[in-house]
Amino acid sequence: MPVPALRSAALLCLFLTAAPAVSEDAANLVEALRQAGLQEVRAVPVRGNGALVNVEGVLPGKTADEIVLSAASGDASGCAAVISAAADLRRTPLRHTVRVVLFGGESGGGMAGWLRNLGPGAEERILAHLNLERVGRQGSAGPVIEGSPAMPPGWLVHSVLKSGEAVAWPFAVADNRFPLLAQLVVRSVEVRNGPDSEPFLRRGIPSVSLSDGSLTDAARHEPDARRLDRWTQAAAAAVRRLDALAGRPLPEDQYLAVAGRVWLRRDLIWLGFLPWVLLVFRGRPGRWRGTPADQQNRQMRSYLPGFLFRGLLLLAIFLAPVFAVLLLPAAALALAPPRLWRPWIWIPLGLLPLVFYLAAVGVGLVNGIVSLDGGFRGGGAAALLIPATLVAYVLMIARGRERLPQLPVGD
Repeated sequence: MPVPALRSAALLCLFLTAAPAVSEDAANLVEALRQAGLQEVRAVPVRGNGALVNVEGVLPGKTADEIVLSAASGDASGCAAVISAAADLRRTPLRHTVRVVLFGGESGGGMAGWLRNLGPGAEERILAHLNLERVGRQGSAGPVIEGSPAMPPGWLVHSVLKSGEAVAWPFAVADNRFPLLAQLVVRSVEVRNGPDSEPFLRRGIPSVSLSDGSLTDAARHEPDARRLDRWTQAAAAAVRRLDALAGRPLPEDQYLAVAGRVWLRRDLIWLGFLPWVLLVFRGRPGRWRGTPADQQNRQMRSYLPGFLFRGLLLLAIFLAPVFAVLLLPAAALALAPPRLWRPWIWIPLGLLPLVFYLAAVGVGLVNGIVSLDGGFRGGGAAALLIPATLVAYVLMIARGRERLPQLPVGD
């Protein structure tokens, strides 16, 4: 049963009107967690920074393995959704213990201190971490699973996507307007003010940040009580789906989330391999026996650009499957090279995905969303093979359709 929107709104008002003193603010959060039905509620000052206090409590499960549900205490809407979701989960028999943590500070400080204090083996004990930030915002284009070069594992993204579908709250990955393009951007360059899940991912803990913001919509909108209520349902549904798991599935960070589905590395390879097979059959050289030497040389020169394109495409599909999606339109166009139209129409069409990708990176740089600090982070294979394959595509189209020599009659 969903928690009424009035409860979320009341909690939100509590946080917005809390006294400025750290101790009183922490006391308000402790009381809110207790009213939500959590046990072992406590306020823990961050070691080395007495101005920050983390507040946490647990919903006990059958095992000591934990699912961590968190928000920054400075994020009023995130705290409201997390506490309301915990109150909803209290009525569910749990396999895993659910730990709710409200990290001190707007972001970063309290979380870093909490991670430093984890005991030995704690990383293995935590099944997954869900962090809510900037949720329930008016005017949002939709809920987002935030991304960065350190992407959450594919199984965790899949669980969140499916839990969102179950409560009619469909998530996008990286951006709620241009998700595919945004995923390529965040995988290749540093994201300024990245998601709060990054410190957990660096510790080897599966983690994901859920938000109403995105790369193209970073504005801090006014909160909406009804939207907060939907976030409460979504957060509770995500925890319940994770709680059904016996343990962590095999990790996979080479994936793309498109159309509500996570396309893993093997899926992306098959997606690229099928047009490659068609290109191989289309570009087979004919039988050259009996043809003059000058004709053989001419046909060989015509055949080589297509051979080079197919060879580089195959390497890109296997070595850089995520970024190889930029080559799929060129592969499709190569299956039907221009006959009636000039090849210069086919060339820009094949290069269009790369142009859009570079334009998105440029817009991110101009607006201070991303940075080139650290260079290209998509891997050396992608940096080399994607442009090289497109150069071979341009040469192949510019040479015209490969014409295969025919065996003379009577040979």
